[in-house]
Amino acid sequence: MASFVRNTLFDVSGLVAVITGGGTGIGLAMARGLEANGAKVYIIGRRKDKLQEAAAMGIYGNIIPLQGDVTSKSSLEAVAAYIKAETGYVNLVIANSGILGPNYPELLPKKDGEIPSIEEVQKALWAPSMEELAEAYTVNVIGVQYTAIAFLELLDKGNKVGNVRQTSQILVTSSIGAFYRAWQQAGMAYLTSKAAVTHLTKALASYLVQYRIRKGFEADHSSILPAFRSELMVAMLGDKDFTVEGSMPATMQPLRRVGRDEEIAGTVIYYASEAGAFCSGAIHVIDGGRLGIQPGATY
Repeated sequence: MASFVRNTLFDVSGLVAVITGGGTGIGLAMARGLEANGAKVYIIGRRKDKLQEAAAMGIYGNIIPLQGDVTSKSSLEAVAAYIKAETGYVNLVIANSGILGPNYPELLPKKDGEIPSIEEVQKALWAPSMEELAEAYTVNVIGVQYTAIAFLELLDKGNKVGNVRQTSQILVTSSIGAFYRAWQQAGMAYLTSKAAVTHLTKALASYLVQYRIRKGFEADHSSILPAFRSELMVAMLGDKDFTVEGSMPATMQPLRRVGRDEEIAGTVIYYASEAGAFCSGAIHVIDGGRLGIQPGATY
């Protein structure tokens, strides 16, 4: 009977986690949720000040900031080596870092329904450099791949140490943009990079499961309208509390608000605990129903 009690079923105490992009937004909410429930969480990011601010939000002093860059193999190696020396293993890696890339709001239909001319389309699409587009793939796909690879040995050691009953796993923060066909505002690079990392996650899940390392991902946020508070959302919509019900029209978010930090934290705790121990390669869309009202979108 004890195994059905929530304190056992959703227990993450003693778990060791790593979260890239853990200093702000969704990554920070994940880190705070895990740490508040007894996990030790290493957060990785480029900005030292943001990481330190995030670490100070920990309840038990178990959010540990480490500067690192997911686009640098040497940086990822250094972070993994530090954690290996300090703790010796990890149970959970969350590849959460991501960027938007070039977008094209000028190609959205005008209020009167008029569409841009073909000359305007070509001009807008031609404007970004190839390097700008490539950066989105470097962070959103290649960075995720090498983050996973960098921690494979430590994840394997987590299984061997057996400090928690559930096997080690890697989670990836993707986006419902992976399923969108309307790309003008978010940008083709963002949507296709998220579609790519979605498939990458499935492919790695199929391979790594033989090593008892699970892999899955959440499509947590919308490429056009973020479903959880983040720096991207603030930049697009302003610094307003959109978590209040009624702060958004139902045509934008069916639940008429964005997701709250506790809601993304709860999902991660499910995956990280015994409750989600049988998940591998799963897609978990947490967007308040937004994907369901997008024309042409499909799971």
